Amino acid sequence: MLIDLHCHTAPLSACSALRPEEVVDLARERGLDGVCFTEHDRWWDATALDDLASRTGFPLFAGVELTVSEGHFLGFGLGPTTAISSLAMVAEAAEATRGLLYLAHPARDTLTRLSPALAELCQSIETINGSDSPLVNTAAQGLVANFALPGIGGSDCHRAAEVGRAATRFERRITSTRELVSELRAGRYSACYL
Repeated sequence: MLIDLHCHTAPLSACSALRPEEVVDLARERGLDGVCFTEHDRWWDATALDDLASRTGFPLFAGVELTVSEGHFLGFGLGPTTAISSLAMVAEAAEATRGLLYLAHPARDTLTRLSPALAELCQSIETINGSDSPLVNTAAQGLVANFALPGIGGSDCHRAAEVGRAATRFERRITSTRELVSELRAGRYSACYL
């Protein structure tokens, strides 16, 4: 199953020009089997996400991209919480929910953003980001050896042309966010370009 694990939509992510329905249509056209919405520091309402999935007939999952001074984190299985403004708060949110954290685009701004504190906090990293250059993604792939789980892939889409540039290929079919977290935890996936 091919899922784009890093998608932003308006209005929850103010930087995105994409409506959720538009992401679904483009993802379907580009051969994806599902999409995970990872809005900036905001969570999708579970009922609204289920309604959208039902209306579109397309598997949709919820995550979040948390922003703190040390970097951006893709969180899966973290429930909605109050504003997170520090690395300690990210750690607390993940621990409280047994959620998973992946350092997003770890080589985008510097080639060595992976500190020991970040490596300890995250289960793995995003090794293929569709909005980064191949050189930057190669640098990210060189960092994944520090983790027990493989790296993930996602488009980091904010515009139509970006949807589905990268994704994560799962070995099993996934039908819920809970199953997504379970498959991520099991490491039965690989990052890929499309």
